[in-house]
Amino acid sequence: MSLSKKLALIGLFLLITYCAAWVKAYQMSSAYVEHALQMHEQGELVEALKGMNKLELRIEDKYLGGYQQVIEAWESSILGLRPAFYQKAIDASQDILPHLSDEALLDFIEIYIQLDLRYVPEAARELLKRARVKGDKALTLEMTEFLQEAFPEYPLD
Repeated sequence: MSLSKKLALIGLFLLITYCAAWVKAYQMSSAYVEHALQMHEQGELVEALKGMNKLELRIEDKYLGGYQQVIEAWESSILGLRPAFYQKAIDASQDILPHLSDEALLDFIEIYIQLDLRYVPEAARELLKRARVKGDKALTLEMTEFLQEAFPEYPLD
């Protein structure tokens, strides 16, 4: 077999492998975005953003992610071929934290500081902004210190 045929076969194999992986990621993230949209409509905003709580899943349960998992599945796409719902997940994820109550934001920070840091500094910053508006000096100090210690690279303003 000639070198050009070998290279063509290798290229075909790589293309088929890439396409199979892309389809699998598409199917999985499509189910995740459906779940996230459903949770968003039901007012389950944290689950819409972060997906099902993995700590509460049983072995027989199927995991369903949220907007975060959709974003993570496609944000580093090699060829940049992303489904339309990728942008929808980004837009929807940015709308979640401002709609959570102060108590829900505090719970969110407490839970996800230990599990998964994505969106934690944004939640703390949202709380800081609200505390400043309300004139809550204790919460302002707490969130300022938290952000400075846990996320020194994250801007406070």
